[in-house]
Amino acid sequence: MITNGHLHNPTLASKLVVSFASITLPGTTSVARRIADQIDGLDTYTWNTIIRGYLEGNDPEEAILVYNHVRKKGLKVDTYTLVFVIKACGLRPVILEGEQIHGQIFKLGFEFEVIIQTALLSMYGLFDEDCGLQQIFDELPQRDLVMWNALITAYAHGNCPYKVKEVSYDMVSSNVKPNGVTAVSILSVCSSLRALREGKAVHGYVTKNLIEFDVFVHNALIDVYSKCGSIRDAVQVFQLMPMRNVVSWTSLINGYSDNNCPNEALGFFKQMEAENIRPDEITVLGVVCMCSKLRSFELGEWISQYVVKTGLVKESPSIANALMDMHAKCGNIKRACQIFDGMEEKTIVSWTIMIQGLAMHGHGLSALVRFCQMQREGFIPDSLVFLSLLSACSHAGLVDEGWRCFSSMEADYHIAPWMEHYGCMVDILCRAGLVDEAFKFVQNMPIKPDMIVWRTLLGACQTQGNISLANQVMNHLCELGPKKSEDYVLLSNLFASNAEWDNVEEVRKEMGDRGVTKQDPGCSFIEAD
Repeated sequence: MITNGHLHNPTLASKLVVSFASITLPGTTSVARRIADQIDGLDTYTWNTIIRGYLEGNDPEEAILVYNHVRKKGLKVDTYTLVFVIKACGLRPVILEGEQIHGQIFKLGFEFEVIIQTALLSMYGLFDEDCGLQQIFDELPQRDLVMWNALITAYAHGNCPYKVKEVSYDMVSSNVKPNGVTAVSILSVCSSLRALREGKAVHGYVTKNLIEFDVFVHNALIDVYSKCGSIRDAVQVFQLMPMRNVVSWTSLINGYSDNNCPNEALGFFKQMEAENIRPDEITVLGVVCMCSKLRSFELGEWISQYVVKTGLVKESPSIANALMDMHAKCGNIKRACQIFDGMEEKTIVSWTIMIQGLAMHGHGLSALVRFCQMQREGFIPDSLVFLSLLSACSHAGLVDEGWRCFSSMEADYHIAPWMEHYGCMVDILCRAGLVDEAFKFVQNMPIKPDMIVWRTLLGACQTQGNISLANQVMNHLCELGPKKSEDYVLLSNLFASNAEWDNVEEVRKEMGDRGVTKQDPGCSFIEAD
């Protein structure tokens, strides 16, 4: 086209720009933009295609810049231009640009377009802007089912469950009959709130009123019943479904797993395979996480071989991370390291899991080596990485290294320590027998120590036989609230180790007077067949 002088023909150039902008490859939308900037007379559709191309390429900033460029050139915009730029504003970190576009919509006379109002509702919902949502809806001259659904969905996505409930009642009171979209949005809120009674009420309503009872409504019901612990109802919904998809199976498998029914979950997973329904990433992640909870070595090996056979471990870093975590928790740290070293694409989560796994197995020095390797590869550690690293130093008794890591958090990375970081440092000092130093560290903490920190100190006092310090620690525990059974047991054991039987009897008597009993006794289990 350049060679033959056709590039400045608006009709031909428009088709060329649209072709580039429609290709889902990196950089093609930027090529379309560069060509468009050289041509006069391109129509609105062409510029809309460029804005949509940036939007689909997850580059909302450029989409907004192109829109502003179109406005500055005085070119005409239409409904689709505004819908695309509203969606782009919803992907930005602040709402200011969205509010500016909202103002322009009024100036341009598009304030009553249903598709634009729906997009605005969705955008304000992403920013949890209740006032903006309600204002748009209240100003609508006509409220049809689509608009009611948009408002309910926006409140549901914006984590405003009680507003969803209120709007749902208003919708029914306005004689607008809900459909399947409405039901799914309301059920998602019931699921997040663990509201079983409300979920059953919605179930009864949609059954009685013959709402579109499609696979999406069924899946939402399975999710509600599973999250609320009513797995029998979830199974009943599943069995009555005329058509199931992979989400249906995944919801039920995860439901069984979350309700401590691993055998049933595995049974459904195998049944899913038998019916030739290919599990997706979410399904496999659920099964892998279940194996992590069970700490079953053989089960872990089975699911690991399955994932490798299906090729999902190479396709998804999330599954590789989950497999690493599972093998570490099942006692196979060597296999976890093999998966980590074989990963083509590592994330900060991958490094955190690796360091955490090594810490769990007492390989403190190896965890420090991985930390240095992570820094060399350009990854910036976050709070969770440092927490895993301090845990590794604690398990391996690396006091000096622990101090250096703790100091590096604020000095080198400007990360304010959490209570858990302070707790790890106390644990490091206590495990090394430096109880007095740990006590001074706790006294100088910039935040008020919690019960876990004081109990760590109390346990160390019992190990070291330091009764005077133990009494001071107990005083601090009493200030935070009523003592728990483990506090009494630690103090009683401390007195017993020093043959102070009168004090042991006094502690036991106080436990009886206060009605304190030992909770969560220790247990073991074996795996058979």
